Amino acid sequence: MKRIHHALNLILGVVALLVCPNLCRADGFIIIHNPPPTVVPGHFAFAPLEVVYHHVNVEINDQVATTSVDQEFFNPNRGDLEGTYIFPLPAGAHIDKFSMDINGKMMDAELLPADKARALYEEIVRKYRDPALLEYMGRDAFKVRIFPIQANSRKKVKLQYTQLLTADSGLVEYAYPMNTEKFSARPLAEVSVKITLSSKDPLKTIYSPSNTVEIKRDGDRRAVVGWEQKNVRPDQDFKLIFSRSKQAVGVDLLTYRASGEDGYFLLLASPGLESPKGAIQKKDICFILDTSGSMAGPKIEQAKKALSFCVNNLNEGDRFEVIRFSTECEPLFGELKNAGKENVAKALSFVKDLKAIGGTAISDALHQAMGMKRDASRPYVVVFLTDGQPTIGETSEDAIVAKADKESHGDTRVFCFGIGTDVNTHLLDRIAADTRA
Repeated sequence: MKRIHHALNLILGVVALLVCPNLCRADGFIIIHNPPPTVVPGHFAFAPLEVVYHHVNVEINDQVATTSVDQEFFNPNRGDLEGTYIFPLPAGAHIDKFSMDINGKMMDAELLPADKARALYEEIVRKYRDPALLEYMGRDAFKVRIFPIQANSRKKVKLQYTQLLTADSGLVEYAYPMNTEKFSARPLAEVSVKITLSSKDPLKTIYSPSNTVEIKRDGDRRAVVGWEQKNVRPDQDFKLIFSRSKQAVGVDLLTYRASGEDGYFLLLASPGLESPKGAIQKKDICFILDTSGSMAGPKIEQAKKALSFCVNNLNEGDRFEVIRFSTECEPLFGELKNAGKENVAKALSFVKDLKAIGGTAISDALHQAMGMKRDASRPYVVVFLTDGQPTIGETSEDAIVAKADKESHGDTRVFCFGIGTDVNTHLLDRIAADTRA
């Protein structure tokens, strides 16, 4: 294949109208105009290419979103192909940058008048060279004619666009179309979306109704949202909803009702990441640590580190107690104590010296924690660290759960943390569920 002349390398685009309504909800993919005689069974002659990877990076500053897309396609067929790369843009968005792999080098697009770009395309195709024609498709979609897509070779495409997100009832929605990755001849080896949120006002709700995402907050005005999958065919658009508010708690309500049908609503309530000084509610906490023989080894060390972390992060004004149990129960203070430096230091020393030995009296430990004398005006919670295998006293799961539920009096929540890989999750889940933790 001859290398394209330098001037023609830079000519990748033109603005020209072409309506394609059945593809306007589609993500970027390539339609082939000269499909090979045979394609992957069960797939489409117009889409015989494989999507190797699809990476999306988004920067959202208040309501301005900049989306960067990096895709790579592979032609597994024996012959060269000619195709059209199609990508929809959200309403009102404008494309900032488009580049494509030409002879192993990423080349940027240059926008030209439609008639000139088409003439150049036809001329280069006749000479069997490698251009791309970027066309505005109408209804905010772009297409790029690509020739040739060489046999057993890869074609990389990158683009970037900017849009102003709209707000509805205080909620801002970002959507990225992904529903045509199902047309890939094989599942995507890798697909990922990373969104960095920045806002002048504190971020409240951050929620994806379409995907299970990881959310990491950096202060109350910045967050990073991530989603990644391997060997999949995404068949729905990625959506993220967020809200901003200077209020201590953000509350957002969306309602919908079709004509002649019952309606439904979505209510989102989210406190800020950082509370105003003096607004943190004082609470009473009882930590229960399992030190039975079944906790010996890495489990007891993991549990001690977790408990030490919790004690170190108690707030000023909190009160706490630590109960160690194995065959018998041993409280540290015998009552709830203020989380001052002296009491925290004593608790940390107590936890550090604990050893794993003896049986597992779970019911007795919960009974002692539930009977702790406390202030009715403050919330009371129990943090229970164990592998959940009772061997001493009451060992019936039904009896243990029923007793814990009864003694909680409806106002004590038991948060259970299973330690190790052989956790009795059934028992711990029931205790947590019945005490509304």
